[in-house]
Formats: sequence, structure tokens, C-alpha cells
Amino acid sequence: MRAEFHNFVRVDFNRFKAFETFTLHLRHFNILVGPNNAGKSTILTAFRILAAAMRKAVSRKPEIVQTPRGLGYGYKVDLSDIAVSEENIFYNYDDSTPATVTFTISNRNKLILYFPERHSCVLLLEASKQVLSPTVFRSQFKCQIGFVPILGPVEHSEPRYEKEAARLALFNYRAARNFRNIWHHYPERFDEFRDILIETWPGMDIQRPFIEGSGKDARLYMFLS
Repeated sequence: MRAEFHNFVRVDFNRFKAFETFTLHLRHFNILVGPNNAGKSTILTAFRILAAAMRKAVSRKPEIVQTPRGLGYGYKVDLSDIAVSEENIFYNYDDSTPATVTFTISNRNKLILYFPERHSCVLLLEASKQVLSPTVFRSQFKCQIGFVPILGPVEHSEPRYEKEAARLALFNYRAARNFRNIWHHYPERFDEFRDILIETWPGMDIQRPFIEGSGKDARLYMFLS
């Protein structure tokens, strides 16, 4: 029997980064296009923060946190672990009023990122059943967020970093700058990625990253053909 998943159907931004107020309606497949400073990165940043918050929600119980209506249940999110730019979380740099991003999923439940002040973020939930455990959270919010390394922009080579640095790069906006490091340290699904590239980009092929040099001078190279 096919598992049921909840899709993201709507995102409402209020005083978050580039958006004073903005609503994004989502379908099964979506592509973000637009000129510089149109807000594409703002949308992706919101999903990155939500992904980190959800990783916490699926592994532990909620705690008492500050909400717009007083104390309630939620999850504190450490923004420093996500590598997002915290100095401009609030629209027009004005932190006198909290910012929120509200994600609605297909069963009408909501995940709310609440930013009451600088360097502070809380995940709040609105669901048909009160969420007090990871098990209930997983049943009410059957939605997933995944990020994959992208092909560009990349330099001709990268310094070889430690494995932990590559792991952290998967969850932040620097993933493109660590593309070779990610595949070097986590090669398990590279062949699958290569097959998808060949299928969707006719005439293109990609090779596994390789090392030249050693120690602090080691660099990773990777070729498209």
C-alpha cells in the first residue's frame, strides 16, 4: 500500500527578510524563477530553517516557548547551526515587530516559524491533534524537506575539507561551493546522481571527484564531459 504524504500547498511570509507580506501557492512541482533580489533565496532560506526545525520535532518532545499568544508548546531553533544570515531576518532590518513564516500542508495543518526577536526562532504547530511527542508529530506532519548539492556556481576546484564540514554544507546555502567535497565524503549515491544527470541532460556526463596534492594543499577536481 502506498504511503500517504502531505504536500506543502501554501507559504505565508510576514516581515521575513525580503518580504513584508507575501503568499506563495505551491503545486506538486514548482520552479522558482525571477531577477536578482526578487526573493528566491528568501523562500529557500525559510525552507532550510523549517527543515532544521522539523529534524528536532521528529526526535524530541516540544518544550514551553514564547508564542504570539503567550506561553505554549513549540521547538527552539538554533539559527547558528543553519548558516543563515541572521542580521537581516526581519524585513527592512526592523526587528521591532516579530516575523513569521507559515507553512500550510495538504491536510490543513500548519508549521509556523516565529521570530520574536533577533537571533531567536521557534517552531510552532497548528494541527487537528495536539502534538506532544515525536510520534504524534510524524502522524500529523507527513511532509519532508530535502536538499541536494547543485552543479553551479562552482569553481574549477575546491580545497579538500574535513567530512564534518561537508556534512554541514548540505544544510546551508554554501552547498554549491562544497559540491565536490560533498560527493567526495558521501559517495554512496553518486552513481544514482550520475544516472539522473545523464538521463535529464542529454550529452552530459560527470566523473567522481579526485584529489590532487596532499595535506593542507589538497584540492578536489571534478569534470563534466
